[in-house]
Amino acid sequence: MKKDIVLGGVDLNITQSNELNNYLTQLGLPSENIIAEIAERKVIGSNLPSFISNLDPAIKQDARYLSKFTVAAAVGLFDASLNYIWNEVVLNLRQKALIYGLDMFFDAAVGGERREFYKTEEDLKGLKDNALINTCRKLELISDVTNTKLHHILTMRNDIGASHPTESRINGFELLGWLQVCVQDVLLDKPSESAIRIKSFVENLKKSTEVISEDVMMGMEKPLRELSLQNTDNLINSIFGIYVSSETSNIVRKNISICAPRIWSKARDEVKYKIGIKLDGYKNNLQEGKFKFGAEFLEFCDGNQYRSLESRIISLDTHADDLLDARYAWDNFHHEPSHMRKLLSFIKTESDIPKERVFKIIKNIMVCRVGKGVSYNSGVSPAGKPLYDNFFSMLGDENIIWGVIAMHSNEVSSWLENKYCQKNMIEILNIFKSNARSERIREILDFLIARPNLLSKIHNDVNYKDLTKNHIQWS
Repeated sequence: MKKDIVLGGVDLNITQSNELNNYLTQLGLPSENIIAEIAERKVIGSNLPSFISNLDPAIKQDARYLSKFTVAAAVGLFDASLNYIWNEVVLNLRQKALIYGLDMFFDAAVGGERREFYKTEEDLKGLKDNALINTCRKLELISDVTNTKLHHILTMRNDIGASHPTESRINGFELLGWLQVCVQDVLLDKPSESAIRIKSFVENLKKSTEVISEDVMMGMEKPLRELSLQNTDNLINSIFGIYVSSETSNIVRKNISICAPRIWSKARDEVKYKIGIKLDGYKNNLQEGKFKFGAEFLEFCDGNQYRSLESRIISLDTHADDLLDARYAWDNFHHEPSHMRKLLSFIKTESDIPKERVFKIIKNIMVCRVGKGVSYNSGVSPAGKPLYDNFFSMLGDENIIWGVIAMHSNEVSSWLENKYCQKNMIEILNIFKSNARSERIREILDFLIARPNLLSKIHNDVNYKDLTKNHIQWS
């Protein structure tokens, strides 16, 4: 008896299935598990017309993928149907990337040295489907739920689709479910308001020809504050890329310097460290222009502590030398603070001080804080003093001991015969004492604080040596 499936008003003769299987056999080709079972094709025949009829006619007009899906499903080639719909999903996600902006999309999708090879629409083809989906989720071009669903469909497409040999089969309800996800959650979905807002912000920033006014910046505060953490990370990463580009105008860089610190403060440490690593990459690859602009970017974002350890050691060493040079140069009260601010731009907490330079940094700052031994402001730069005290207030027990050792260095102790310098040294010791946790260290500091007139030679005191023997190695 003849059996038919009615699909959208078209009768499909099931006997054709046997004929196709026989034809494959005659050619000596496999025929098992090639064409879907009659029952599964009936599921498609009963439900697909209703789904398609509910779609907007404007959507269906150019939906060639749906035509291919329908024909393949009617014939019983479910895996081919899945491939057709999946290919359309990939094309749609790439189109979403174009709408969002390729530079920002590739910044989020590709890291490290590979990033420079991704610039054009054609380069989107170089992204694996998995990376494409994940990046669209990160940029809020698709939802978290859609991301999960698409990963499941991709797994099924790879494991039981036509792209790989397998004994597993797709059933009719699965295929229809996947079709619905792909069409409704991806192909008919628009990017989120947040994604569109970021694209607009970046485009306007790149096209700006005038410096952003304070009123405009205040108007931007609320939408920037409402961005998700992920989009904030993506945005700061993108505007960093714009800032270091050789094609960026001075006006655009000026505007980035105004708005970037506000975005930077809301971004995660992870993306900040990645930008620090990028800066090292520019230096190692002799990209002097990008390195210069990248260093400027971290400077005005107050992000120098996110540079790599090696880079921070070199910079801190240089700034410590510059601070000491300023201390002994003309008009030191005026010049010291700028160098101290550069040091503090790398040091926000005690943990930011590299062990390789901790003694040098503490000693050079102490030389400035002890002062020049004159009556005016006790010989200490008025603008520099709160900066020095801020630094010393960060130090814990281990580095307090380095501070005590620095006090005994020739550069510091030679000034401690002076009454103004003694007074300043006692102030430093009291700052240390306020942070000290160890009872022995507090005892050492009390011993020193009680003997201001002896500080220059107290290292010769037997009782002092005995008190400090567990912390200071005396020769």
